[in-house]
Amino acid sequence: MNIKLSNRLTVLTFMLAGLMLAPNSFADDMDDVMAVIYQYGDLENDLEAQARLMRSDRVYITGGLRQTDEAKNMANQIAGRQASESLNGGKTEFVTTIEGLDVSIHGDVAVASFVRWWNIYPHNQASNSSPPTWVTLVLIKENSGWLIKHTHQSPLLGN
Repeated sequence: MNIKLSNRLTVLTFMLAGLMLAPNSFADDMDDVMAVIYQYGDLENDLEAQARLMRSDRVYITGGLRQTDEAKNMANQIAGRQASESLNGGKTEFVTTIEGLDVSIHGDVAVASFVRWWNIYPHNQASNSSPPTWVTLVLIKENSGWLIKHTHQSPLLGN
């Protein structure tokens, strides 16, 4: 009888400990996912560093185009950025704003949605800002942390 009671208490202790620790691990994941998302925005000036936040099989959808070759996509973005900066005679600075961030986590998958816009400061030119866009990111948790698997951007219409 004591063995059965002891086993039940052990099982109950483990279950209660698991329930108490589960919110902490969810909170840690939420903090980690949000950190990746804000890094994604902050690294707009360093596309090579930004690329390290992506999985090699990331799908990128923007402006009616769908790109599935992440290496080629990033190489094209870097080449385009370098060409623009060469024409402008210096580095362009990008400052992004992320607002209305909504994140949900489902095991090792996180889905994020937010509004993002860029303030762009080209060298030797007047600054400009881009119209706001809706961004949806899907992130996958791997050994090294959370990586972006899917990016979808579309223009913000209406109000």
